[in-house]
Amino acid sequence: MHHSIRPGKVWYDTDGKRIQAHGGSILYVDGVFYWYGENKEQMTGYSTGGRYTAWHNGVNLYASSDLYNWENKGVIMVDNEDPKSPFYPTNIMDRPHIIYNAKTGKFVMWAKCAGADFNTSVFGVCVADSITGPFTYLKRVTCEPYFVGDFDLVEFEGKAYAIYEHPHTKMICQELTDDYTDVIPGTATEHLHRPYPPFTREAPAYFRHGGKHYLLTSGTTGYFPNPSELHVFDEFHGEWTDLGDPCVGDRDKNSFCAQFSSVFKHPTVEGLYIALGDRWLTDLSYHMPDIGELYERIFNPAKEPLPKDFDFNQFSESNTSEADYVWLPICFREDGTPYLEWRNTWTVEEFIK
Repeated sequence: MHHSIRPGKVWYDTDGKRIQAHGGSILYVDGVFYWYGENKEQMTGYSTGGRYTAWHNGVNLYASSDLYNWENKGVIMVDNEDPKSPFYPTNIMDRPHIIYNAKTGKFVMWAKCAGADFNTSVFGVCVADSITGPFTYLKRVTCEPYFVGDFDLVEFEGKAYAIYEHPHTKMICQELTDDYTDVIPGTATEHLHRPYPPFTREAPAYFRHGGKHYLLTSGTTGYFPNPSELHVFDEFHGEWTDLGDPCVGDRDKNSFCAQFSSVFKHPTVEGLYIALGDRWLTDLSYHMPDIGELYERIFNPAKEPLPKDFDFNQFSESNTSEADYVWLPICFREDGTPYLEWRNTWTVEEFIK
């Protein structure tokens, strides 16, 4: 039994197996917490032919009554039959997000997908009558003229939005149809323009507090951690203001060696917001080079390029099936500004007033 949240430590389910819910989020349904994310247990990396022999084994779901102990409810979406499906294990499927549509009574899952005969990355959309699934694949969603990168789904005042990265340049905010299964053409706005990685923002994680909208984002350095940024805005399609790095006391400027994928507002503990993050690489050396500088040399033509045989894996094994989780409570200053600080261990009960 677990009695606290221990960021960065190996987390086991109630069967004693390592939890596989990467790039995930939490939904609270009928008094139960449901944590879902990528199942990476069969992730094998590149084969000798330069093709992933397994990228994922579907979307896993876990259930809990206390956020500490999680029962594995199994895979709620995978397609082992059709190699052209976005959810086929050899195709890239990242960062599933589930949103409930009260009008249709459906749970709608979106995921960032690529592979097979896709001309570009797309959203794969699935639906289910219950959070426990199984989810049924519905369709691909493209967002031309934009490509699809990391994203979050947001519901506010009866409307839903997809906030997604147009890879390597900017963030897009686009409205969803009433059934939450597609984007509405002509409703996209552009934000956070950056010239190239590592400065481009990805992994958007939305939350709302004190009448303000906030977005937590990561820089673009692959699986390597980097400094987070926090952005605030009054309207989804309005101006987004950069508040800088919200991680206080982050000695190595790498978001406590994590990348945040979502923010969960606790439904019964007032003021408790939890930033859910992945520690994708658990074997990083304290003597690593400046990863941001290395990525800039790839994308900035004014920089000296890296050697063609340069191997980032020399710094890490990059085995994401062994990635750990970094969950931290979001704190708020007197003026309402959010920030994050490291905790070796913490409990929900600490925040009950």
